[in-house]
Amino acid sequence: ACDEIYLVKEGETLHTISEKCGDPYIVEENPHIHDPDDVFPGLVIKITPFNLR
Repeated sequence: ACDEIYLVKEGETLHTISEKCGDPYIVEENPHIHDPDDVFPGLVIKITPFNLR
């Protein structure tokens, strides 16, 4: 399970975070992410786990 506010760690991608947190809509929920490949450690993203939708 992930917190609603998630801090990206070294080596993570939006894909791995999406699988880990159960949120397939990370890009849609985070308009500050312009390029899904441009994710870096320390980036803060919003997570809404699928079971809370």
